[in-house]
Amino acid sequence: MQDNTIKLFMWGYQQHVQISFEVTAEGLFNKIDRKLNPNVFFVGVLVDEREDRHPICLEPEDSGFQVESFKDLKGLANQLEMADKETRMFHSHPIAQESHTKRIANKSYREAIRKILKRDHLYDKNEFFVAHPTYVEGYQVFTILSLNKEVLGSYYTLSKNEWGRLTIYNSFIDSAIHVFLSECTQALKDPNNSLGAIERDAHELFRVAGKKFMYTISSAGGNFEGLHHLYDACNEIASLKYEGAIGIGNMIVAPKEHKNVKLTLQLKEPIKIRDYRKVRKFLELSDNDVSIVSDSALIYGIGELRGKYNPREENLFVVSFTGHFKWELFHDNNPLMVVEYKEPALPSDKINREKFYSDFSRIFKGIIGREQIADLWEIVIEATKQKHGTMLVISSAASEEANRLSQQSFPVVPLKLTDKIIPRITSIDGAVLLDPDATCYAIGVIMDGLATEKGDSSRGARYNSAIRYLEQHKKDASIAIVIVSEDGMVNIIPDLRPQVKHADITEAIENFKELEKSSTLNYKDFNRSMGFFRSLKFYLTQQECDTINTVRKEIEEKFKEDLSAVRIVHYDLSPDPEMNSSYYEEE
Repeated sequence: MQDNTIKLFMWGYQQHVQISFEVTAEGLFNKIDRKLNPNVFFVGVLVDEREDRHPICLEPEDSGFQVESFKDLKGLANQLEMADKETRMFHSHPIAQESHTKRIANKSYREAIRKILKRDHLYDKNEFFVAHPTYVEGYQVFTILSLNKEVLGSYYTLSKNEWGRLTIYNSFIDSAIHVFLSECTQALKDPNNSLGAIERDAHELFRVAGKKFMYTISSAGGNFEGLHHLYDACNEIASLKYEGAIGIGNMIVAPKEHKNVKLTLQLKEPIKIRDYRKVRKFLELSDNDVSIVSDSALIYGIGELRGKYNPREENLFVVSFTGHFKWELFHDNNPLMVVEYKEPALPSDKINREKFYSDFSRIFKGIIGREQIADLWEIVIEATKQKHGTMLVISSAASEEANRLSQQSFPVVPLKLTDKIIPRITSIDGAVLLDPDATCYAIGVIMDGLATEKGDSSRGARYNSAIRYLEQHKKDASIAIVIVSEDGMVNIIPDLRPQVKHADITEAIENFKELEKSSTLNYKDFNRSMGFFRSLKFYLTQQECDTINTVRKEIEEKFKEDLSAVRIVHYDLSPDPEMNSSYYEEE
């Protein structure tokens, strides 16, 4: 029989809570960037005198670390505690002293765990973050979050992390990490809450993270009174109209009399930033050249940036109000956060650049180079800014199509497009027809095509006409279509699935066959293998599907007694008709 007991036991629901935390982490950080690849595990340190318990526990046990890695944890934590200057501080009140001692001890354990994780995974692609511990049935339980180090490093970040004794955050991601780990610490106070251990969803956690990150910006203004109000103030100001007009303009947040801010109009009596309607009215005076100036608590007037700002000082930020309920945050022209309808997010292109380059190199294989893709990228990015929507049709047969569709378009003398001309030629209805060299042959094109089941009734006419055109003509030419909808949504069709290594599938199938040959069933490996095959089912050939289905049934029959207690039902896999060898990486 399969042994499902917990070997490194801390409390009965530790597996359930760990899974719940990981699901929440995926929901939160995948919304920021799917490549962050979040993972969550627990490190438990026994603090009660119990001979029947393990001194160190990990959950899950296959977290990638061994218990032996933490054998010197207590000694390392004690060394760090003795070296901490705060250890030598004493409080006159015994309760305050006890709290101080506990805080320093927990701080030392967190740092010791970080050092061990870094030591054992020195060249690992992940970065680890350690939550404050929670006491659970004799253990101090530390929640560990791992995120992809390279992806984290790809985002702009500030460098300061405290203002006086106040902790501030270097980025929106930094703030989101803190909020998530704090939720984990709090949820563990009810460790038997196995279902939905973290009650707040990703949207709410994001809002909290956005507000906390704005403490960094408001603290830079140097006026403590504005510390807790700036985030809400920006949301309220963005929501208000003045004489029916949407507020568009900029606000500089910096200390009063900042050397790089020149007031061109100063108010006798500053406006409190919480006086939202007055601030919104005053915002009408700002434009591309001048901004309203604030220290996060008060508005002093309008002014402009002067001289060379030193970004290392991190005390000058710009809030740009871009539309109704929309604003963005910048430091030294680097975007830090975007907020739309009170929902904060990381700034990002409306389309993924890496996927764009990959897809276009595959769609136009053999007829396009990286330099041509770079030109198309600039053109497409400019087109996404078109407020009333537009469509770009990039076709290897653009010249022939311009002739064929001449009666329902404006054919033009072939013109090499640049991002500067895009706003003009996309200002009229109809598509822009160009080739992979970014040469335009027609504008205002009314696309044709046959009805197809691949249309989407929830989308508009522009999107569905693009689908019809692609389905009818994709056999005759290499085609990519960029659809910019009026609501701001951007789609590129065909939307190619990523390429995978076929060798990984082959290796996984061979390992799966070995499970059937074993005398005992490794339940986790069986389900992990089936999960892997399900995640890559699009890429499986008919022969591979048949092999997996056969081996799975043989395992289920051979170990049916082991699977009788707890079993995940797995269904037969079948090949996808859209799959072909172009979805495999060249090896």
